[in-house]
Amino acid sequence: MPLVTLVTNLKAASLPTDAMPRLIRFIAPLMNKPQEVYNWVLETDKVMSKGSDNSDKPYVWLKIEAIGTFEDPENIKVLTPKLFDFFKNELTIEQDCILMNFYNLAATHIGKNGTTVAQLRAEITN
Repeated sequence: MPLVTLVTNLKAASLPTDAMPRLIRFIAPLMNKPQEVYNWVLETDKVMSKGSDNSDKPYVWLKIEAIGTFEDPENIKVLTPKLFDFFKNELTIEQDCILMNFYNLAATHIGKNGTTVAQLRAEITN
């Protein structure tokens, strides 16, 4: 159940209304996870800056959290340039405006349906 958060100082109207679903459709096969398990948040119109005093310049901060996907740094090396290309080609956002963070999550640290994902997975295998 990857978590995708995109925070930006861009106005909501400057992004396509389907920007996040398009992003999920793009990254799901790259991360080897079905689209249905993704959770996403889009936060626009934020006061934020890349650097100490650049709040008037476009800035996009993408955070992706997932179980297992980012354990191997090679996965991040492969995914990163493809994501930058997506933002440039699909959303017309220049690469120098974007910062990306990738977080590996432990299944024991995610709660779902009254328990942890690790416990849910253990029930499936038993």
